[in-house]
Amino acid sequence: MPLPPPAQPQQAQPAIPRVPLEQIDVQSLSKDKIRELFRSGRLPTAEFIVEEIFQRATKLGANAIHFEPIEGSLRIRLGYEGILRRLVSLPPDMTEGILSILKTRATLNQFEKKKPQEGRFSGTYQAEAFDFRVSIIPVLSGERAVIRLLKKTQRIAKLDELGFSLSVLGKIRDILHRPKGLLLFAGPSGSGKTTSAYAALNAVESAEKCVISVEDPVEYRLPYASQVQLPPDRSFNFADALRAILRQDPNVILIGEIRDAETGIVASEAALTGNLVLSTMLSTDAIGVVPRLLNLGIQPFWLATTLVGVVYQQLIRKICPDCKGEAKPTEEQIAIVRTYLQPGIESIFCKGKGCENCGGTGYQGRTVVSEVVPVNDAFRDLILQQAPMMKMRQEASDAGFQSIRVDAAEKVAFGLTTIEEFVRVLG
Repeated sequence: MPLPPPAQPQQAQPAIPRVPLEQIDVQSLSKDKIRELFRSGRLPTAEFIVEEIFQRATKLGANAIHFEPIEGSLRIRLGYEGILRRLVSLPPDMTEGILSILKTRATLNQFEKKKPQEGRFSGTYQAEAFDFRVSIIPVLSGERAVIRLLKKTQRIAKLDELGFSLSVLGKIRDILHRPKGLLLFAGPSGSGKTTSAYAALNAVESAEKCVISVEDPVEYRLPYASQVQLPPDRSFNFADALRAILRQDPNVILIGEIRDAETGIVASEAALTGNLVLSTMLSTDAIGVVPRLLNLGIQPFWLATTLVGVVYQQLIRKICPDCKGEAKPTEEQIAIVRTYLQPGIESIFCKGKGCENCGGTGYQGRTVVSEVVPVNDAFRDLILQQAPMMKMRQEASDAGFQSIRVDAAEKVAFGLTTIEEFVRVLG
């Protein structure tokens, strides 16, 4: 039998050329120069431009890319730690081609331009695997796209690594020691709620427990849990998945987010049947979660019986350690923070001067500021009575509740963040 011919060596794929975005920025190019580039065919293709944007975004550590068609340009900005910075402003004629590339990668409808669309895709940049979540909406000047960047290899944090104060951390751990009940992590969009919920799940998992999650989409892979991801065609939703999960004899359930009445009701039922249920919600404070759940249609008896705690959080930028120095705030600025500090706490006000490591911003990384409401018997009675928020707030205060502003003020006083950041995040 003749030997097969030797395998031919595979030829390397040609590398995508780097695109000097600065040379096609409409803020530095005249309209005549742009027209000349168009006529001569010297403008890079949309594919090359998109690839360059993703290369730069991943290299710079951005967590989001915003493609914004505005008058006279397609502005592209990168999201860092809750702040947007302009990367480049491209000629408006490129908008359609770039959006077409994004839709192709996310397997979206190329011809749909009047309705919002959502999709996702994966890719490898800087030797790291990423998940990219795509959201496109129609606007006056075309279509606006936002891409969220999520590292696939990102390690799930532990509760004590997120920046919770010792008092808040102690209350959360006390709640997690309960074998059943509904624990909610609340906050605005992008406040780290899901990260905290995963960290809480890490704290309670064990070889003796059955852990099941239902998410849209799955953000972190959990080696000890069975994870259900909602399908793109919406053939079943959170409530459908939860009902099926309850027949799987779970001990701990993670619900990605409570968005509607049906999910909230089934989540309460799951906690009522003896499970520890963790979930997230959009909210403006911890106490406000209760009337919001009641307004969704959850019966006061179910909520009072099952709710064991609410953690409300936001993310605040930390001062860069490489350029950190003492600051001299004005009396007005000091008064903002002193209002929330306990007597006797010495304040060390600091600020970042700006350096290469922080991109000149004076900040590097973020930490959580939070407030937590453990639900005691007196608070349950108020839920049953559907009492006004003022009464609930008073009961929480009597039980030791501290506002998120107290936590943030202490982080300013200890030199972890700045008064300016306190005002930016909390007003």
